[in-house]
Amino acid sequence: MSYGKITEEGIAQLHSRIDKEFPISQPFIRYMNQDSFTHVARGIGDMNPLYTDPDYAANGPFGKLIAPPAVFYAVGWGSWDLRRGEGLPGVHGLHSGDGWRYFRPVFDGDEVHAVKKLVKADPMEGRFAGKAMLMQVREISYFNQDDELVAIQEMPVIRAEREAAKKEGKYTKIKPAKYTEDEIAQIDAELDVESPTGSETRYFEDVEVDQTLDQAIKGPLTVPDMVTWLQGIGSPHIRSGKYWREYRKVSPKIAVPDPESGVLLPVERVHWDSFMAAEIGMPAAYDYGSQRGGYATYFMTNWISDAGWLAKLDFQYRGMFFLGDVIRINGKVIDKWRGAETGTGYVEVEFHSVNQRGDDIMPGKGIVALPSRKEGSLQFPLDVKADGRAN
Repeated sequence: MSYGKITEEGIAQLHSRIDKEFPISQPFIRYMNQDSFTHVARGIGDMNPLYTDPDYAANGPFGKLIAPPAVFYAVGWGSWDLRRGEGLPGVHGLHSGDGWRYFRPVFDGDEVHAVKKLVKADPMEGRFAGKAMLMQVREISYFNQDDELVAIQEMPVIRAEREAAKKEGKYTKIKPAKYTEDEIAQIDAELDVESPTGSETRYFEDVEVDQTLDQAIKGPLTVPDMVTWLQGIGSPHIRSGKYWREYRKVSPKIAVPDPESGVLLPVERVHWDSFMAAEIGMPAAYDYGSQRGGYATYFMTNWISDAGWLAKLDFQYRGMFFLGDVIRINGKVIDKWRGAETGTGYVEVEFHSVNQRGDDIMPGKGIVALPSRKEGSLQFPLDVKADGRAN
């Protein structure tokens, strides 16, 4: 079978769109409510009642349900038109990290819309596919029904030719994970102790540099994990019936024939089908980048308490989270300060996501705003970049 190539014409098409804004008109979620919050929370295993229990949230700092930060993936990443018109058909895309800024809460009853623009499309070289690679970066801005800016996402994606990636074989020596009963019991024991800080408020004054955060454990990764994630935030390529047929008409390279049946299936099957994963040099199917990003938000929001706010989050995908793998996310406080303009208390955290092979596949940093014992609760909108010292 043949796949797409990175061509000068394709790169020129990308460059013609740089800094041009386009609305996202087909999001998976636009209406924010208890159902959408719950579906997203279930997709990352987040049991924080601040997102799912109206009675609990009514007595919390916001007075009503707020959205988990991962909900924005359902507006942007899970939409049907985020990637439309960007060229390079049939060239694989590897979501390679995210940079997030969150300005204000999204509440039960809100409506969110987004606009996208391409801000970078540069050739690159790496171990995954040699010189047959390109880095493209989207910026997605999210607004509520009053056109107030609620979040900005910078989304880098590595475009790589599938044949070149398979030839390079960066990951081919990795062996599938296997566990003993005792090892599974240990994973379950670590999962059992996870819980959100919740209504026990974490104050800025009580946090110290080098303080550790509570661990989050994810895995062993399974196909049902992918299914629950897609139930929460949608899929850019999985479509049914006439929708699938019409999609294939306008984007024929999105479909790849199954080697046994000949049935045309979406290239997205790399996330559950090891045959398709092998076509790009992977030893097994692997997670969605957005899914791992959701795990990063889960790790941070579990720690900050209901009254805290995740203001900025940056992370990179440095390896694949293959089926059967486990990652443990751990972090510590590396800095704290008060905003130069507002006096808001900020805390910076670094974290690492290490799999059972000892590989850190998602390092990152986050900045959170915490309430103060002296000044009280946080005031929104909250822009850590404008307030100073946002690394």
